[in-house]
Amino acid sequence: MEKPDWNALLQQALTLPGTLSKAYSVFHDYSLGNAILAAFQLAARGLPLAPIASFNRWKNLGRKVRKGEKALSLIMPVTIKRKDKDEHTLEEGAGGAYMIFLLKRNWFSLDQTEGDVLQPEVWTPEWDKAKALGVLDIREVPFEIIDGNCQGYAKRGVREVAVNPVAAMPWKTLFHEVAHHLLGHTATGDETGVMADGPTMPKCIKEAEAEATAYLCCATLGLPGMEESRGYIQSWLDGKEFPEKSARRVFAAADKILKAGTQALKEVAMRDE
Repeated sequence: MEKPDWNALLQQALTLPGTLSKAYSVFHDYSLGNAILAAFQLAARGLPLAPIASFNRWKNLGRKVRKGEKALSLIMPVTIKRKDKDEHTLEEGAGGAYMIFLLKRNWFSLDQTEGDVLQPEVWTPEWDKAKALGVLDIREVPFEIIDGNCQGYAKRGVREVAVNPVAAMPWKTLFHEVAHHLLGHTATGDETGVMADGPTMPKCIKEAEAEATAYLCCATLGLPGMEESRGYIQSWLDGKEFPEKSARRVFAAADKILKAGTQALKEVAMRDE
């Protein structure tokens, strides 16, 4: 097994926004990162987007993996037990466990199997703002900054966000501000108690993380603003690459936002069937 290249995966997602919505509609039961990863692997093999499952799962569904087919890799968490003596510090008492992420090659596409006919489920992603904010425990409050250039802000110390009523792209701004909370950026701020965003923002990793999260959410839901978002991200990174840890955090934050607003809708739809 090998470690996933989160930064490379994010760069692919930023350059191929059309893939995100299609991937999420087919692989909605997986994390956003794994949905994108599966889509890219299938495309590289010339295969269409289709449901994926493990060897045994396909067997239980009455299908079998064709001979010679190579499995797809997905990112999986693995718990590692710490040794009694830390190999880096050589200190005793470093017991316990920690989690790492590794690529596991264990999944096959429907088109790599044969057997009983199956009707693939394709789910159109929709997002309910009220339900999502409720799940995330974040409140949207009235916009109270006079500066017309400010598109939105996340309040420090309280889980509140505000979006300028005349924001150019209100959905992208909302995702950006919510991301600030989920990414832990609102632990600090200026003397006004808000983390305000506008055209004169500092070029920093925090803003790049929040904007990349907004980009993934908008691209997945088919909302506009991709070109502008990429420009902002590049500006904030100032020619540098995303740190590997930041790329992983971005996927996690976007996944939380999307699932918070889509899972409830999916459950309602299933009850209505």
